[in-house]
Amino acid sequence: MNGEAGKQTKPIAALAYIGFFVTGIIFLYLEPYNQDEFVRFHARQSIGFSVAWFAIEIVFGVFIAILPGPLKGLLSGIQVLVNLALAIFWLLLIYKAYTGERYRIPELADIVDNIAGQSAAH
Repeated sequence: MNGEAGKQTKPIAALAYIGFFVTGIIFLYLEPYNQDEFVRFHARQSIGFSVAWFAIEIVFGVFIAILPGPLKGLLSGIQVLVNLALAIFWLLLIYKAYTGERYRIPELADIVDNIAGQSAAH
């Protein structure tokens, strides 16, 4: 495949986000999509976004578990709002991939690119 966002690759790039890191990993290795740079970009970003969201959930879970009652309730409310914002952003990422846009999540995309570059060098 040629790396530009063709009609067939845009829905596949969007699907890379649907199952979070699982579909991201699948599309990194599933032929012929593993040869398409647009799909690979969104698959890597899907993995990075999923891992970041999971890490945020762990941090909230730890603090909610150790804080006393009123703070626990406040933090639980904040967690709901953060999850809502992340879910809306996740839908935006799906939309951007589906429309053929190579939207980079600031900072996260740089981290993912560095990791991908290191693994390609080995």
